[in-house]
Amino acid sequence: MSETIRIYGRTEWPGIVTAEALVSPKPLEGFTNVDPARGYTTERNHPLFKVSFVDKVLVYPSPRGSGGFMAYGRGRLPAAFIHTEGCPLSVAAAACAHIPSMTDFERDPCEVIETGDIVTVNADEGWIEVEKRG
Repeated sequence: MSETIRIYGRTEWPGIVTAEALVSPKPLEGFTNVDPARGYTTERNHPLFKVSFVDKVLVYPSPRGSGGFMAYGRGRLPAAFIHTEGCPLSVAAAACAHIPSMTDFERDPCEVIETGDIVTVNADEGWIEVEKRG
């Protein structure tokens, strides 16, 4: 039996999408630490090293580093960005690629969402729904 959880947050870029979640316990860095052509993180000590984020709701604490995070908005793309800390880097990447993006949630999505959960991002209305895999 599955459980559905709705969490309200702030929209950074509008759109509606439903996809499988990929959760990063650590912030994500762009620039030379992402391969946009293949759609994965190339940072060797990162838990998502070479794990495809293509067509996934990418859930992470925050971007880190310079404007290199923009690489997440080029090439093979995630379905949406969900993160706990708002940052101009993630807004710019979402805007360039037209990827729904949300932040500033009433509950920490990194504590609620697990990799493999199905997440509906409704950035038009400011909420996400998490269907827990059970």
